[in-house]
Amino acid sequence: MKKDALYFEVYKEILHDIKAGSFSQSQPLPAERFLCGRYHVSRHTLRMALKLLNEAEVTYSLPGAGTFIQPTFLTQPLTQFYSFSDALKKDNITITNHIVRYTLRSMDERLARKTRYPVDSAVHELVRLRSAEDKPLMIETSYLPVKRFAALDIERLETGSLYEFLASAYAFKAQNARETLRAVMPLPAERELLQISGTVPCILLERFTYENGLCAEYTKSIVRGDKYMFSADLQ
Repeated sequence: MKKDALYFEVYKEILHDIKAGSFSQSQPLPAERFLCGRYHVSRHTLRMALKLLNEAEVTYSLPGAGTFIQPTFLTQPLTQFYSFSDALKKDNITITNHIVRYTLRSMDERLARKTRYPVDSAVHELVRLRSAEDKPLMIETSYLPVKRFAALDIERLETGSLYEFLASAYAFKAQNARETLRAVMPLPAERELLQISGTVPCILLERFTYENGLCAEYTKSIVRGDKYMFSADLQ
């Protein structure tokens, strides 16, 4: 092997290890000293290989934080009403839910302002950790009025779609929805559930779903910004 091609061989080795899952997408690549020892090369050769990985958009660098693997994004179009489960199932992606918390509570003033339901009216609060291919993707907190939905089947919601359950149990049919999205930094408890470091930004997604002019569901989701993105075609 020619000496001037050594960095390219190291590039291919690191690329192979990235695809094999040897390095976590949520953590920076190990220190140069470790990588030099792993691939038996000088720091100069390693840096040339890392530069090539950056140019190929396999990795990206954050000043002061390190070099990270470019994540594989799941994309959700925003051109029509969608279900998280249905959208990913179409791409043969396995979806799992974990019920973090379920509470029957009273509507406080903050929720009442958002949903326009009476203060102190009863509401279901359902918090789920939603994962794709066993990778935590979002924390979804849904609020549903007890006046419209008397009870929730928690066991069924552990494995299935909320909208499918509401449709079958209560003949619910969403007529329109409004969403807002903004960037946020996750709280420590959210980082733990999503298995991310403090350097990974998230998206706060709020959805208001309406039926007969009333807000039938308000959902607040903390979505991993390194795993999920939203797209819209504008005409």
